[in-house]
Amino acid sequence: MVAAFTDEEKEVIKRKLHTVAKECLQRYGVKKTTVDQMAALADISKGSFYNFYPSKEMLFFAVLEEYQIDTMNRLIEQLEQENLINTNQFVQLLYDFYQDFRYSFMYTIFKNNEMELLIRKLPKEVITTHHLLDNGMIEKIVSRINIQENVTVEIVSALFRTIAMSILHIDEIGEKQFDIVLKLLIQGIVGQITKENDNDKRSD
Repeated sequence: MVAAFTDEEKEVIKRKLHTVAKECLQRYGVKKTTVDQMAALADISKGSFYNFYPSKEMLFFAVLEEYQIDTMNRLIEQLEQENLINTNQFVQLLYDFYQDFRYSFMYTIFKNNEMELLIRKLPKEVITTHHLLDNGMIEKIVSRINIQENVTVEIVSALFRTIAMSILHIDEIGEKQFDIVLKLLIQGIVGQITKENDNDKRSD
């Protein structure tokens, strides 16, 4: 019989499951992590696990979405501290954002080519909702920068994915040169999609 939990206990267990999922993803990846492992690390039974998530993939997706929302919100908050952010500031914010991704559990999933495997196991409506969320956050970012008229939210979203993809090829690009290459790549993209504003002129 599955134990009944109070609302407070449920919240604690949910947070613990999220922490355990991140650790397992970074250490073992999607394929090698099991429900039994995570349940044991969270000090709950396997049956109790399924009270929270119908599958390990749904837990992993919840953790990935939480990471994306947290990091994007931090980026948006930093952008909102300025009236209209200049190009150099935006480049630095994006650089810090992608360096954070580089050292996160997210990177492990992409590096191991397991994102597609994870997505295949998820219900279609979950993916659709995620894409809508993704575009909504990109719209917020676009509203804080002086964007070119012909650049759409979809283009900005695709460019952000392009930068993320470059991080998966650090070995081919070269570990020593990568930080400089990443900064130059971001500078090039930002320079092409933004218009010069008064803040840029003052920073020259």
